[in-house]
Amino acid sequence: MLKPNVLISFTDPTGKTIVDFDFVHNCVIEKSRKTLTNKCTITLPRKIKAINGDINEFFKSGSKVEVKFGYGDELRTEFTGYVSKRGAKIPIDIYCEDEMWKLKQNSFTRSWKKVKLKELVSYIYPGTARVADLELGGFTIKSQSTAQVLDALKKFSLQCYFDSDGVLVVDFAGSLTGKRIEVVYDFNMNVIDTNLDYNRKEDIRIRVKGISKQPNGKNFEVFFGDQDGDERTLNFVNIDKTQLTKIVQKELDKLKQDGYRNDFETFGLPYAEPGYVAIMIDSEYPERDGSYLIESVVTSNGVNGFRRKITLERKVA
Repeated sequence: MLKPNVLISFTDPTGKTIVDFDFVHNCVIEKSRKTLTNKCTITLPRKIKAINGDINEFFKSGSKVEVKFGYGDELRTEFTGYVSKRGAKIPIDIYCEDEMWKLKQNSFTRSWKKVKLKELVSYIYPGTARVADLELGGFTIKSQSTAQVLDALKKFSLQCYFDSDGVLVVDFAGSLTGKRIEVVYDFNMNVIDTNLDYNRKEDIRIRVKGISKQPNGKNFEVFFGDQDGDERTLNFVNIDKTQLTKIVQKELDKLKQDGYRNDFETFGLPYAEPGYVAIMIDSEYPERDGSYLIESVVTSNGVNGFRRKITLERKVA
């Protein structure tokens, strides 16, 4: 089998290459639909031959970084972003964040009595975005960055993240958005280790409650699920009963699904991203075969090899 390889490039704001690394002690990339920011931690070797000079000049906050992984000469870009900070210990850790790092540097102030999600997102983010069709009701931004506003949207059961094409996605948790890309995992071929559990829908007892606070001081509530189940509560301001029902039903559908839960470990190939669909195959239990939305991917490459940890979100058609 071909040897795993890395190529990590740091560039200044003009695009000029500061330094390239084709070897690191370890590099871990964390991507998820549940977290706002995708992160990359680069652990450099103790003796860094590629650097000649003051290390502080090479890894300034805001320097751009591109990480490529692969086998042999076939390398693929796994992460692009910016240096957020540098560790003080040896070996040195370089902490990086994706495009969300830039969206933490701005600030907005505005208030709406009633606003659609698409209007709100277009106000705080000028780039390409895929946004759910949702009426938010009253919404106020007070000296908040784009990232802070997106984080506040999580209370609406929304996920906010950048997909593999650099498109900002703001959609309901559990939604399959964009082009469907499938990756096949066979328990007898390319699954190294597993923490997966298989749960049946009828065994999952859960109840979701939605509360909308109205301008007149009154509230109304919507319930779906099992009366004796664990309760999850979602709180909103000034949205109508139709919108509240839509959100609560989406949340229940996400939580109450038969199929696999948790994560498993695989090799560096095939490539996978959050939002891809994992086709799970098990010749010993073929009745469990199915398609699952990938929630998160932790990719590592270094002295311990090239691996991915895949976390499944829910079963999809």
